[in-house]
Parts: sequence; C-alpha cells; structure tokens
Amino acid sequence: MRLVLSDIRMQASMWLWTFLCAVVGAACAAGSVIAMFTAVSTARAAGDARMVSASIALGGNIVFFTVLAAVGIVASTIGLTLTTQRRDHALWAILGIPRNRIRFILRTELVVLGAAAGALAVPLAPLVASTALAQWTTTGLDLHGATAGFHLWHVGASVLSGVVPCLLGGWGVTRRAAKTPEMRAFRDLSDPPARPGVTRSVLALCLLAGVVGMWIPGLGLELEGGIEQRTAFAFAGDLFLICLLLLMGPWVLTPLMRFWTALVPSRGVAWHLAVQSCRTRAARSVATVLPFALSLSFVGLFMVMGNVMPGSTAGLGDVLVVLGWVFVVSWVGGLAVIALVGRERTRDSAIVTVAGARPGVVTRSTIYEGVIYAGTAIVFGAIAIAVTSATIAVGAEISVVRVLDGLPWATLGVLAGVTLVTTCLALALQAARVSRTVAARALRS
Repeated sequence: MRLVLSDIRMQASMWLWTFLCAVVGAACAAGSVIAMFTAVSTARAAGDARMVSASIALGGNIVFFTVLAAVGIVASTIGLTLTTQRRDHALWAILGIPRNRIRFILRTELVVLGAAAGALAVPLAPLVASTALAQWTTTGLDLHGATAGFHLWHVGASVLSGVVPCLLGGWGVTRRAAKTPEMRAFRDLSDPPARPGVTRSVLALCLLAGVVGMWIPGLGLELEGGIEQRTAFAFAGDLFLICLLLLMGPWVLTPLMRFWTALVPSRGVAWHLAVQSCRTRAARSVATVLPFALSLSFVGLFMVMGNVMPGSTAGLGDVLVVLGWVFVVSWVGGLAVIALVGRERTRDSAIVTVAGARPGVVTRSTIYEGVIYAGTAIVFGAIAIAVTSATIAVGAEISVVRVLDGLPWATLGVLAGVTLVTTCLALALQAARVSRTVAARALRS
C-alpha cells in the first residue's frame, strides 16, 4: 500500500485528470440512480402504478447510458495515463518486482482512486438527482413532489459508481501494462499497437450478437407489436452497433481519421505535422475523439428515433433529458484528455521547434490537431446517423429520405460546431502555453 500511495503522489499531475473524470462520472451515475429510486419510491407511496413504470423506464435508460459513458470515458483516460507511464512500469520490472505484483499494484491504485472519487461525489450526487427530478417534472411526469434527500445508501451508490468504472475500465489496461517488455517500453517513441484483449473480444462478440439479434426481427420479421415493435428492435440494434464501434475505437476511429485526413488536399507544413502527430500518437487521438464521438452518435440515434416514433419529438431538450449527463461526462472527459497529454505535446512541440519550425507553425499544427479530433468525431456521428436512419426507416417501413428530412439539422450543426470550437479552443490555449516554454528546458524535463 505504501508503494501504491507513493506512486499516486508522484504521478498526481497525471492521475488528476482521470480522477476528475471519475468524480464527474460517479456523481452523474449515482445521481441518476438516486433520482430513479426516489421517483419510484414516491410513486409507490402515492399508489401510482403508472408513474412507477414510467420512472423505472426513464430512470433505467438514463442510468444505463450514464454508466456506459462513465465506464467508456474513465477507461479511455486510464488507458492513456498508464500508456504514458509504461517506462516507469518497465523500471519496476527491471528492479525485480514480479509482473503479477505490478498488475496488483496498478489495480489497487485504481480502487483507491475510484473510492476517493466516489467519496468526493457523495455531496454532488444529490444535486445531480435534484436536477434530474426537475427535468423529469418539466417533461410532464407527475412525481408527486419527489425530492432527493440524503440517505445512507447514497454513500454506497456513490462509492460504487466511482470504483466500478475505474476497475472495469482499467482491468485490461493494467494487464497489458504489466506485460509490456521492458526494452520495448524504453525503445518505442510512438504509441504501442493496440491489441484486443480477451475481455474486449468477448464483450465485442456479445455486442455483435446483440446487433444481429435485434436487427433480424427489427428489419426482416412481422411482429405482433407491429411497426412500433420493429422500430424498437431496430433502435436497440443500432445502439448495440454504436457501442460495438466505440468499444473497438482503436480499430475504428484510427482508420476513419486516416481516411478523411488523407482526402484533405492541403500541403501546408502545419497540417502535415498535425496529421502525422495524430497518427503517431494513436492512443492519444482515440482517447480524445472517443468522448465527442460517443455523445454525437448517441444524440443522432435518439433524434432519429424521436423523428420516427409516433408522439415523440426529436428536439434537443427531450434528448437532453436522457443524455444530459452523458454530455457532461463526455465533455469533461474530452477536455481532461486534452489536458492530460499536455506534457507529452509540449515535448513534441519542442522537438519540432529545435528542428527549425517557426513558432507560428507549431501553434497552427496544434490547433489543426483539434480540427482533426473534432472532424473525426463529427464524421463518426454522421455515419452513425446515416446507418441508424436507414435501419430505423426499414423497421418503421418509411423512406430514408423522409427520416433524414425530418431531422433537426440546424441543432445537429450547432452540436458539431460546439465540438469543433471546444477542441480547437482547448488546444489553442495549450499552444499558447507551449509557445512560452523554452524548448531546451522542455526536452530536459
């Protein structure tokens, strides 16, 4: 335990951003759980069976998507943090620490960080729950005056919401970190190639089975529930597909980024540096793109579904009721990843500066990286909208053109623009800080 605490203290500047993501994820997940159970218990006390069912359905969906986003974002930041520390772990192995002991130490660190994040989320979770209950009330649900008071079980829910995403997200990463050969960790300048572990492969197969199992009845069978049931099956299949693609992010987002950047005709030095940096630092690129791709694809899926289902709407306000906390977790995760790799980007910029690049070129290339990250997330979201529109249109037995025509494209364009501005502004601030750094000092540190 002494080594665990010492390593966390020594690497505090790097673990800080993962810890921030874990706190936000724990607060949003635990708050959603508290809101659901509060609404259900209040409705039961009032004898309103219909509201009990509505609270379980709405709350269950919110909890599912929020926990899914928290696990994905925390896993992404943990993976990036441990990847940048691979040389330190190689030193442990050289000093004689057994590899299984290294793995145990790293997982204990994740438990400590998750528990601390959950403890810090205890006072935040009731605030999230109160906000969620207010949102549900504005949608027309009669919650019979439900309020999110404090109960002892809220502490357990918050701590579990902090520990579980950290362990699930870091289980495979810690195994790979402990197995990395020492010389490779010191020799490789670029990110090591991604390899699907057993857990990821099994989960990917389960998601693929879910896609096929939902699409077969949703797209090709006549069901007793009619068109609405077919549309629901098609929606579930699309949801599984998006989760599958994001789970396999290194093998989906990286080729997508390479493809669309290769189509850009620019031959400028700054753009070339940005493209090569994103390709070489693949783990950094995937970790940055993933949060924004997740939020944009989920929003697109729900807007398509809201445009097709009778009585539903595709407005952003209705989508935010279900995905509002997903947005919070995703945006915090994306900004945290950008800040997390600041030291690594400072060193890369120093190398380019020493090689003779002008400061303006380095600054523009850093901002172009933000364009590439946002562009990849937007392209992924556009592909997700196209696929979900086609499949849900088949399930609903309407034309794809009608589905696409009914989407709120202005809202989707604003979301894409916000994504672009967020990444570029965050990297512009980082580029301004890097420009004031002495290159020789950055290379020595």
